[in-house]
Amino acid sequence: MKDRPDHVVRITRFALALSTLILVADVRGQAPLDSTLKTLRAGEIVRIRMSGGERIETRLLSVQKEPLGLQLSGAGTAVGAAAIDSLWVRGRATRVGTNTGAILGGVLAFGFSAAVCTGVAYGAGCNAWGTVAAVGVGGAIGGALIGAGIGSMVPRWQLRYIRR
Repeated sequence: MKDRPDHVVRITRFALALSTLILVADVRGQAPLDSTLKTLRAGEIVRIRMSGGERIETRLLSVQKEPLGLQLSGAGTAVGAAAIDSLWVRGRATRVGTNTGAILGGVLAFGFSAAVCTGVAYGAGCNAWGTVAAVGVGGAIGGALIGAGIGSMVPRWQLRYIRR
């Protein structure tokens, strides 16, 4: 990046730092079980792995407060909190689609507009790096919207609790 202007280097470093923040590891599943159960809503589809290895996948009817447990569709009795090894809730991949679309759209739009600016429009010397950056940001926004739309149609299991 030695031959690039300072603002291009700064924009590139900012984009790399932003994408690193977006892609950091997810810390879900580390909350205590009692607080996790309080966040559940009736009607959600849950997947539970029991301490004996049994896996249950069904709709949640309610959270039982005393003794702490879950009332599930098709189960005669509540599942006790002490027997739960892991708890997953089915959601949508909207966030993943948004992040992926933003990164791909931004990189592609920035790369394409930089190639046009340096190669086609101005030859070797481009003085419109602000426009190139703006096109990159526009590509990221457009990619995020498209990615969110696609991700909202994809079911995804979200880890809410795992026994350590």
